[in-house]
Amino acid sequence: MNVKRQIYQFAHMAMATRFELHLVHHDAVEAAQAATAVWEDMDGLEQEISRYVPHSDISRVNGSPAGRVVLVREAAMDIISFGKEIWDQTNGAFDLTIGPLASALVWPNGLPREPAPEELASARARCGYQHLEVDPEEFSVIPKVDNMLLDPGAIGKGYALDQAANLLREDWSMSDFLLNAGTSTLLGVGAMPEGEGWSVTAGSPEPFWLKDEALSGTGFEVKGAHVIDPRTAKRVDISRVIRWAVAPTATLADALSTAFMVMNRKEIAQFLKSYPAVRAIFHEG
Repeated sequence: MNVKRQIYQFAHMAMATRFELHLVHHDAVEAAQAATAVWEDMDGLEQEISRYVPHSDISRVNGSPAGRVVLVREAAMDIISFGKEIWDQTNGAFDLTIGPLASALVWPNGLPREPAPEELASARARCGYQHLEVDPEEFSVIPKVDNMLLDPGAIGKGYALDQAANLLREDWSMSDFLLNAGTSTLLGVGAMPEGEGWSVTAGSPEPFWLKDEALSGTGFEVKGAHVIDPRTAKRVDISRVIRWAVAPTATLADALSTAFMVMNRKEIAQFLKSYPAVRAIFHEG
């Protein structure tokens, strides 16, 4: 006898974002138990990687003077190490160490800020992975300058989705679900009932199927002019509308959606030649 499978939906607030889980399963109780496990794991992850949690691993790096060895756990090391890879691959368009520049150029409410030249120069001198010594084997991070400010906001939610997907697959043997972080980053695994994947949109009225890959977009509607080009120390023009990245993991899609907002069309095209598993979606004139 075949038991009918259906979509069960769950939601949770974490990382100042509404996360949603759409889970295909035959049992409501087990689906709810799996969702609870995901949310508990995500809450624990936030305590490790949020720069707004005073004693998180990221906060301890941010509060460290130059030269001090900071030991971090797996999640923070994953994010910092992966951030360096994307920094290298995008020629600095994505930069997890952007915090000082973001604080100098954007008010907390997202409005543009005009710092004094010396303040901007000081902020710029504290940004860039060249100022950070990272040792994944020893789980150690050493800032080379004082007052660095790592901001995992452009990668943390994607990482949280990937960790949730791993938990659902490995601990609960579940293979069909859609995870959503604030509608800006989505991870589709398997398919919805009678579907070719998960039907999603990317700022367009035309939906497409997302199967075993992630979609992420960066824009200005929620946070204002918050995207900074680390290479020029300038805000990205707010007239540039949202750009989306489709990638095998949510961590990668999340990071690249920010990088693509910074990069020009030629730079993005060049990047995509080397990464055939990644796609870019534009809705510009």
